[in-house]
Amino acid sequence: MQNRQPGTEARSGKTFQNGINPPARAGRGDETIHETLMNAIRAAEADFGTVQRYDSAEDCLRIVASCGFPDQALDLFRIVRRDTNSTCAATLKKRMRTVVGNIAASYLFVGTSELAALQEVGVAAAHSAPIIVDNGRLWGVLTVHFRQPWEDAEYDPTPMERIAVHFAECLKDGTREQTTPHRGAGRIAHPPASTKAGPIARSSAAPIPFAGSMLREHRHVCAFFCSADDEYNTLLPFICDGLNCGQRAFHVLPERHVDDHVTRLRSAGIDVDAAQRSGQLEIALPQDTYSRTGRFNKEDMLNLIQQVLQNGTSLGYPLTRMIAHPETALDDWKSRNDWAEYEMRLNSVLSNFDDPVICTFDVNLLNTALAIDILRTHPVIVMGGVLVENSFFTQPEDFLREVTERTSASRPYRG
Repeated sequence: MQNRQPGTEARSGKTFQNGINPPARAGRGDETIHETLMNAIRAAEADFGTVQRYDSAEDCLRIVASCGFPDQALDLFRIVRRDTNSTCAATLKKRMRTVVGNIAASYLFVGTSELAALQEVGVAAAHSAPIIVDNGRLWGVLTVHFRQPWEDAEYDPTPMERIAVHFAECLKDGTREQTTPHRGAGRIAHPPASTKAGPIARSSAAPIPFAGSMLREHRHVCAFFCSADDEYNTLLPFICDGLNCGQRAFHVLPERHVDDHVTRLRSAGIDVDAAQRSGQLEIALPQDTYSRTGRFNKEDMLNLIQQVLQNGTSLGYPLTRMIAHPETALDDWKSRNDWAEYEMRLNSVLSNFDDPVICTFDVNLLNTALAIDILRTHPVIVMGGVLVENSFFTQPEDFLREVTERTSASRPYRG
């Protein structure tokens, strides 16, 4: 976007919905809802903005602060439900960012009454970001609005979203008991204190929205899915978000699933051919990864993971979002022990990277013993489409000791 200052209205100060007093300081430090909104407008070089609080009882967003809008325009945002045609409603539904550079050309707005109403008050583009507190609960939505449309390549959503994340950090202590989660919402993964010893992957990078929560310090995830639709409903927003942020995507899946994968990416608005040509998207097969030496080799695969993530950095990408289907190599593994050791050691490898690695599993292909080992080797999991903390995660040294003591294939312990 061209450098410019926010509109006069945005600089003029705060306005709050009628009947709502300016909020007290939220959580820690001197951060306030209004300060957050003003910072977001400035960071995005926007003209208007709103902050909406999530009402879990009514399952809707209610405006708590606005800037730049005339009073009559606030009716557009006073109460927003999931079926409203708006970026904030889309963010409420998917708990991910929604960026629209031209509302007149967006599927969200074309042919709707909301389009005319927004245009009447001078809105041409909008960016909504979820405010997700430390325990994974949706606190609300931060939105900035623009008088002029822009192309996606002209706009960097990162500064505004960093402000939303910072505000969520300020809220986490003050709202832990006050915020009611939406049905199905989990807690962000912070393994119990007893499991924090040992080489567990931890990142200090900015949190990443994923599966209704936030990936924070732990980014080695196992995701269980019952169907392809279940899988893509969760992964597509995560994939699109990464590509829109200028990050790299590296996907591993069987050859028989590649055509469907590409079709689903395209249906989400991804220019697959362009992304592959530029190197931003790479789709690899199990024979190029898990079995590239002829059969699964844990040492080789650990080296490959490092190469993939390092290559992303060498190509100039800030992060690589890796999604892989480890179960595609099940038939080639000598036993589950090699795989279990690999997954646990991968935690140590990933401690050197900020890149998220999502191990995706079709539950229909797993037996009980494998499923248990999967749970024990990943600090965070996705179940039912929601990212949650994994209380089954086992201290690495204890688990590796157990694996080395296994002398044969699984059998009933009573004989």
